[in-house]
Amino acid sequence: MVVFVLQPFLSHLYPVYGLAHVLEDQGEKVVFTTTPQLVPTLQNEGFQFQEFEYLSEYIIKNYRSFLGLFLKSLLSKEYFSDRKNEFENAFRLTQKLIEKYKPTHIYVDQSLAEYFFFFRPFVPNITIVHTKVYSGKTKGIPPMTSSFIPRTGILSRMKINYLWFKELFKQRFRETILKIAFLGKDETFLWKEHCKKYGMDWRKQIDLKHSLNRGIKNVDNLVLLPRELEFPQFKKPKHVLFFEELSPKNESAYYTSTYLDLKNKYLLGTNFQVIYMAFGTLAQGPKVINFFDTVISLVEELPETILIVSKGNHTMELKNADNVFIFDYLPQQDVLSHTDLFITHGGLGSVKEAFHNNVPMLVVPMNRFIDQNGNAARVKANGLGDFLNIDTYSKAEVKQKIKTLLPDHKLQVAI
Repeated sequence: MVVFVLQPFLSHLYPVYGLAHVLEDQGEKVVFTTTPQLVPTLQNEGFQFQEFEYLSEYIIKNYRSFLGLFLKSLLSKEYFSDRKNEFENAFRLTQKLIEKYKPTHIYVDQSLAEYFFFFRPFVPNITIVHTKVYSGKTKGIPPMTSSFIPRTGILSRMKINYLWFKELFKQRFRETILKIAFLGKDETFLWKEHCKKYGMDWRKQIDLKHSLNRGIKNVDNLVLLPRELEFPQFKKPKHVLFFEELSPKNESAYYTSTYLDLKNKYLLGTNFQVIYMAFGTLAQGPKVINFFDTVISLVEELPETILIVSKGNHTMELKNADNVFIFDYLPQQDVLSHTDLFITHGGLGSVKEAFHNNVPMLVVPMNRFIDQNGNAARVKANGLGDFLNIDTYSKAEVKQKIKTLLPDHKLQVAI
């Protein structure tokens, strides 16, 4: 029996499906922990699931949120007790999970790495699974949040060292602020107490040199990524493995009659060039609308070219054009199998799907605080496409990049 303990977001579920199906094909029973809103998604894929309550995550965004937590910790005797009870309840839930399914192997999301300490005394095999690129500090590789492309030479090494110093300093600063807000009894305090109780050494096993989240030392880390998408300079650490297969997902709900008509008319057996543009759940706001309109106005001038836009369920008043087709949702893996250029926000799932379909990418990172900058840099470094800045691009820059990336030379001249 295998249990996946993942962050309850689609972007963390989808990358794991391929691995889960492989394990099922090998005769393993697979269970996902989840929250109620994601149950239909797992049911749609045919996976067994267990509803689960995750520990609260405390993020201090400004002085007001800091002051609120600080005063609550200072003035309310019950506040720490409530937080401690929540922590202990989370541990009891993991115990119930173990008792019910008796797993021989647990895959823990890297962003929930501390859950390793809940399972370690009771489950023989635990793997940290990365739904993003490998987040640990690796020689010659910048943090995943950076768009810097590593090169040879001392200047590149100095830049990377600076980026890691900046990244880790920000993390330690945030942790220090939380510790002050909770009067020293923050989540780390609770984890240390738990480890002491069960004979584990928090200091020796916790790995602080990771982007975004902490890691665990001397434990297998499985990165759900084709090796070719990492930087050429990447040297695989001892405990890091790659799972390179594409994760299929059930897209049947998106095969609408409108999409099938479009597919038959423009995608099958025709000479149309296809540009596909999708920014996932981030497809919203004035910046996105302005960028989409810029691309639409450029594609409008291209002969025998169509632009397919997936905008999600966001309200958008976009420019009209005869060769532009706008949908809320699409079967992306199917669309990419007919696409000549993919314009994407750089989520790793979308990047992997384009890679497996040999589609060049123009990456436009929307969230620079997670992995999209790093994904964009890897795309460019491996000759799989290019990227641009959503805040500083010009129409001429977008035009030039589309011209360069479209594979048909006749259209490069036309644009």
